[in-house]
Amino acid sequence: MYLFKIEVDSSEGALTVILAAENEEQAFKEIDQHVERHFLYPPKLNEVAIVEKKRISAGTAYVIETRKG
Repeated sequence: MYLFKIEVDSSEGALTVILAAENEEQAFKEIDQHVERHFLYPPKLNEVAIVEKKRISAGTAYVIETRKG
C-alpha cells in the first residue's frame, strides 16, 4: 500500500489530496469520489497529478506548506 500526494487543478482552485491506494491506477480512480465528498457542489477537475508516492509504514507522512495571504 502506498500514500500518494496528489495535486488537483479544479474549478474551485488548487487542491492537495493525500490518498492511500495499492497503485497509481487505483489512486486515480478514487480521487474523484474523495474530491466530490469534500464539496457541496463537486468542482470540475481540470488536471490531476501524482506529486509524490511513499510506501506506507509507521511514521510515513507528508508536510504540506500553507502560505499566509
